Amino acid sequence: MFRLVIFVTLLTAICGYSYFQEKIPNGDFIPHPCKPNFVWKGVGHQNWAGGGPRNQFGKDFLAAGKKWTEELCRKDSDADGKTNGQELGDPNCIWRPGTVPEGTVTGISHPGVCDPWGSPQCKDKNDWVSCEGDEFNCPAIHEEGVMTKELIYPRTNVPAKDTTYMCMGFELPSDGDYHIIATTPIINESRVMHHIVLIGCDEDSEVIDKPRECSMGLRGCSTTIGLWTLGLPGECFYKEAGIRMGMKGMKRGVLQFHWTNPEMRTDYWDSSGLKIYYTNKLRNFDAGTWITGQQYLEIPPLSPKIVQQSTCSPRCTKYKVNDTIYITTGLNHMHYLGVSQYVKLTRANGQEIMLTNDEHYSYDTPVMHTYDSPVPVYPGDSFETVCTYRSLSRKKTAFFGEGTFDEMCFGIFNFYPAQNIRGSPNCVTSNDFEFCDFEDRHCDFRALFNHSNPESRKLYDKVLNVCSYDGHCRHGCRAVVDDVMRNHECFKDGVAESITFPSMVRGENKDTAESLKFVTAMKSCKCDVESSIEYKPVIKDQLLKENEQKVEVDGSNPQEKPTSSGRQLLFSMYVLTFMLSVAMNVSL
Repeated sequence: MFRLVIFVTLLTAICGYSYFQEKIPNGDFIPHPCKPNFVWKGVGHQNWAGGGPRNQFGKDFLAAGKKWTEELCRKDSDADGKTNGQELGDPNCIWRPGTVPEGTVTGISHPGVCDPWGSPQCKDKNDWVSCEGDEFNCPAIHEEGVMTKELIYPRTNVPAKDTTYMCMGFELPSDGDYHIIATTPIINESRVMHHIVLIGCDEDSEVIDKPRECSMGLRGCSTTIGLWTLGLPGECFYKEAGIRMGMKGMKRGVLQFHWTNPEMRTDYWDSSGLKIYYTNKLRNFDAGTWITGQQYLEIPPLSPKIVQQSTCSPRCTKYKVNDTIYITTGLNHMHYLGVSQYVKLTRANGQEIMLTNDEHYSYDTPVMHTYDSPVPVYPGDSFETVCTYRSLSRKKTAFFGEGTFDEMCFGIFNFYPAQNIRGSPNCVTSNDFEFCDFEDRHCDFRALFNHSNPESRKLYDKVLNVCSYDGHCRHGCRAVVDDVMRNHECFKDGVAESITFPSMVRGENKDTAESLKFVTAMKSCKCDVESSIEYKPVIKDQLLKENEQKVEVDGSNPQEKPTSSGRQLLFSMYVLTFMLSVAMNVSL
C-alpha cells in the first residue's frame, strides 16, 4: 500500500552505526565537512550512513579493537595536524563510554576527513567525500501554465545566538484563484539554515514588512503552506490537491527562518527564501497540513534510550474531523537526539495502519512517506506518535522547544480536503492533556503573557498581592489560587499544569522574570500547611496608639509611671507577643 520516497538513499547500513557511536566521544554529533548542519552518522565509513568501505579513522578504530583507547585518541587518522581526540572533543584522552565529553559540540570535526576542507593540503585526501545534494523530482512543475514566485529575505545579519526564529511577511498572488502545487528552498547561507516554513495569514493579521525575530507562533498566521528542512530538496503536493491561494484563499504569508549559530558568530549574513510553484488550473481539492505529536518532552542526559508518546484520541478526531480526510504524505520530525519514530493510525474497529515508521531516524535525512493510494482518516480514528531518543553526549536535560538542541516529536502529514478539518489542523498533546479539549475555550494567551494588558495585570496583581514567590504559603493565598484554577479559562481543568505554566516557564513572553514570580506564587500553596495570620504587628501598633491617646487625655506617661491598669496592659502585651512568637515559629 505504501511507497517510500527517500531523498537520501544511503540508508542500507544505518542499523550498524548507532552502537559504535556510543564507543567514541560525541559519536552521534559529527558534522559533515561540506554539508553544513548535516550530521555524519557512520563516522568510520566513507558512506556517511555507515556500512561499506571504511575511511582511515574506521580502519584505526578497527585496529584498536573497536574501542576508544589512548593510542587511538592521540593518533591523527586523517593527517591534518589534529589528533582524533582533539577532533572529537576529548583532547586530553580521558573520556570513557557512559560519561560526558569535556569539550563542547561546537568544536567537533570529523577524525577521518582532512581539515580545513578545501585547502590544498587536504584536496587529494578528501576526494572520496561526496558533497552533492538531492534532485527535486516533481513532474507537475513542468506542466503548461505553472507560474513561480520567489519569496526572498533582504540580506540580513544572523544574530550571534544559538537559535533564532526570524519572520518576514510577503504578499501572495491574489489577482485570481490559484493552487500552490510545490515549493523549493533558496538557500543562501547553508551554515546556519535549519528549516524554513511558509505560513498563511488571515487578512487582518499583523503586517511584518521586514525581517524581525519571532517565536514559533504568530497572531493570525497558522496555516502551513510550505515546509523545508535539512535533507529535503523540496515539497511536491498530491496531483489532485493544492494549497488554496488568491481571491478565495490566502493572500498574505509569513516566511519563517530558523537559524542555528552555536558558535555565536557575528559575521553570518543570509538572504535565503522559498520558491512557490502555482497554477490557475485548479485541482479537485484544497490541501492542508495535519500535525500530531507531543509538546511536553523531558530527555535526561547520558541516556541510551528514552521513549516519549502521544495519542490523538478518537474523541479528538470526532471533534476535529468533520468528514473523511485523505492523507497523501507523512514526515516524522525530531531533532538530533531522535533515533527512531513512528506514527500509527488505529481505526474504530481496531485495524492498525503504520503511517510513518522510521526505525533509524536521522534529522539530516528525513524520509518522506508517500502513499500509492491516499489513506482515509475517519472521525473516531486515533493517531499514536512514539519518539525514541538517545542522549549519551548531552550534559543536561533536553526539553521540548524551538532550538536545535531542544527536542520535538511530531508527525506532519499533507491531506485533503482542507475543509473537512474543524479549527486548526493539529491534534497534539502536552503530557496527557489533549489540545482539542482547549479549542472552544476563550483564553487569549497573547494577552495573558502581556503584563501591560489591563486584564492580565489585574490577574497578576490579584495573585502576587496575596501569594508569595519566596517559598512560603501565605494565609489567604490558597483561596485566591483555587479561584483562578477553577474559573479562569487559561488555567482550569488541567490547562494550567499542561499548557499555561510550562509556556510561562519557557519564557514565551517578553517578561520571563515576572512570569516566573507568578507561577511560583501560584504553586506556593501546594504544601499542606498554610502560614498563620501575622497578628503581632497589629496588636503592638494598636496598644501603642491607645497609650498615646491616654497621654493626650490625662497627661500621664504609662512608660514613666505605669498605673495598675497600665502595668496589666503591658504585661498582657508581653505575654501575647511571646505566645504569638512561639506560635509563628511552630507554624513555619
